[in-house]
Amino acid sequence: MALAPAAASAQRPAAVTGPVTDFTSTSVTLNGFVQPNGSTTAYAFVYGTTRYTARTALGSVGAGNDPIAVTAKVDGLTPGTTYHARLVAFSHEGLAFGEDVAFATLAAPIPVPVPPAPTPAPPPPELTPSSALSGAAAPPPVLGESVNLDERSGDVSVKVPGSDEFVGLSKLSSVPVGSLVDTRRGTVTLRSALPGGETQSGIFHGGLFEVRQPKDAKGLTELKLRGAGPSCGGSARAAVVDRKKRKHKRRALWGRDNGGAFRTRGGNSVATVRGTAWYTEDRCDGTLTRVSQGSVTVRDLVNHRTVVVRAGHSYLAPKHK
Repeated sequence: MALAPAAASAQRPAAVTGPVTDFTSTSVTLNGFVQPNGSTTAYAFVYGTTRYTARTALGSVGAGNDPIAVTAKVDGLTPGTTYHARLVAFSHEGLAFGEDVAFATLAAPIPVPVPPAPTPAPPPPELTPSSALSGAAAPPPVLGESVNLDERSGDVSVKVPGSDEFVGLSKLSSVPVGSLVDTRRGTVTLRSALPGGETQSGIFHGGLFEVRQPKDAKGLTELKLRGAGPSCGGSARAAVVDRKKRKHKRRALWGRDNGGAFRTRGGNSVATVRGTAWYTEDRCDGTLTRVSQGSVTVRDLVNHRTVVVRAGHSYLAPKHK
């Protein structure tokens, strides 16, 4: 399959999985082509029997525009077994997946030695902290089940459901819906699935949030503010004093997307966006939504009203009295 010609500006890479070569009973060579399309691009082959449970070492093809041939030798395979493999390429412009290629290793020579007991297959990457954050080439996000996280700057950590601790985020990871993401000291790109196999992405920082995506919400991804809320003394003056004391510990989140379906949920309102830069904060006097680009539809959960907030404006959904 030929790779499409590159555009003048950077765009997400392209990947084509080629034929498998150099067969033995326990090893093969995986082949393919990666087209960086103007952005620094890394790649790896993922492979397994019934699912992709392993990957080759990450490689780099630079930031050019021409297709580059890539190969990787895979050892330690089971003789006479059918495997599946595909090439995965990724850059800050997005992910690219080559076609799935099936191949079978050669039968073991006779006499066949008794093999040691096979190591149990690891769980899917999205189910445990160690596998979800291993740094392997992440599979695409699954609607209502998992999202991809890409650390852009600073320190970002994640706590997946069932875990008792946060784990530092690797460069590109898949985590399950319901995970807590701590971006209070860093910035992350979150990519989630849409119906029909498409994806959407947004950039978030400055807060601790839980990732939600109901399967029946047509891809709408919700980020619920988490962490300790403001300790309020009951008066407006106390609320102002509390905000000053907790300047670096606010329950808040900055977000920016480009045409995706995202919303942030605070204690008193829900902000739904499309192509917007916005800020959400839980305060003593309510939940504040501030818009710096585009517009946000805010659902006031206290007054049961919906307000459209445009760039340069803000809306405060008051706290229950």
